[in-house]
Amino acid sequence: MAHTRFFNRHESMNKFTLGVIMGLLEMDAIREDDMGIANMLYGLFDGYDYSDALMERAKVKLDTRSSEFKILKAVCEEVKTYPDGETQLF
Repeated sequence: MAHTRFFNRHESMNKFTLGVIMGLLEMDAIREDDMGIANMLYGLFDGYDYSDALMERAKVKLDTRSSEFKILKAVCEEVKTYPDGETQLF
């Protein structure tokens, strides 16, 4: 498995982006992916940067012209701009 980059979600991700991710999780095309895309989206909440893996999976599972794909791509592009951080483990 490739190295996973971490970011501090609490410092980097705003409420709007959190809401967009929640909206993606409610879309049928995302839910029908046997939790592949959804699982990685939930990982973003924990500060795991799965943006590359998300886009690879989305190119296979979603229509690249669909709104789901375009929104997911925008989220991934934003996450890539976040500075590296450490994910706090409890």
